[in-house]
Amino acid sequence: MNIGFIGYGEAAFNISLGLGQEGLSGIRATDAMMDHPVMRVQVRDRAGQAGVALVSSAAEVAQWADVLFAAVPSSFTLDVCREVKDCLRPGQLYIDVSASTPATKEAIWDLIGGTGVLFVDAAMLGSLPKDKHRVPITASGNGASKFREVMAPHGMEITLAGEKAGAASAIKLVRSIFMKGIASLMIEMLQAADAYGVSDEVVSSISKSMDGIPFTSHLDRLVTGSALHCTRRAAELKGSIAMLSEAELSPEMTTAAKHRLEALEPYEFAKKYVEKKPGGWQEIIQAIRVNG
Repeated sequence: MNIGFIGYGEAAFNISLGLGQEGLSGIRATDAMMDHPVMRVQVRDRAGQAGVALVSSAAEVAQWADVLFAAVPSSFTLDVCREVKDCLRPGQLYIDVSASTPATKEAIWDLIGGTGVLFVDAAMLGSLPKDKHRVPITASGNGASKFREVMAPHGMEITLAGEKAGAASAIKLVRSIFMKGIASLMIEMLQAADAYGVSDEVVSSISKSMDGIPFTSHLDRLVTGSALHCTRRAAELKGSIAMLSEAELSPEMTTAAKHRLEALEPYEFAKKYVEKKPGGWQEIIQAIRVNG
């Protein structure tokens, strides 16, 4: 099995390093920076560490590889696809691991779908330096099942997300809204707690509300509660925003939360759920989608 990489940055280096430790050899790669006066040192050092042979062009790698990873920045991934399109062949695996939008992954499939290639939209959801080739990957596209079949025996952890190109990337980017958003909110909250000397008390109070409760239960409670009580909760955040300002802290996340709650007011959920509670977060999101 011939494994090739177009782009040899952090993702390609760590995946190839891990695969090499699994006993896979003969991996080839190319990178636009491999002859750059400054960056070539890093590219060539990484290739040496992983035992990867650098070749002169993307076309050369594409023609040779059975399993071809496109591992370039998202702004270049469509250009790379266009460059190698005519080199792709039926049954070949083409795995795009760029952090591109679902629309970009769909555009890639539109470009190469007629070649008979097996396309994989691969979204990496962990730490590459730590996990290397074992980084959790969510995969979609017509080649996702084959990708798992071929690479799982070599230690790759691949979760399938259907045959639609873009689905895996959608999962990653939507997940990022929560993971990065909640981290930013936590920082703002902890800055405020620190400013008022109540960090231990605030963390303890929140822990009591959240520890040991399944995430889906938190979703139901917080989303339905926010929908039903959006006006009151938005008003309460005015005080939080004022407090942050008094402490000379930026209230960006709290202000955004207030605006999100205010955006729920036109739906009048409190009037619609007088005699019964919403069935769960899905009911609220569906109502917003239908009436938005």
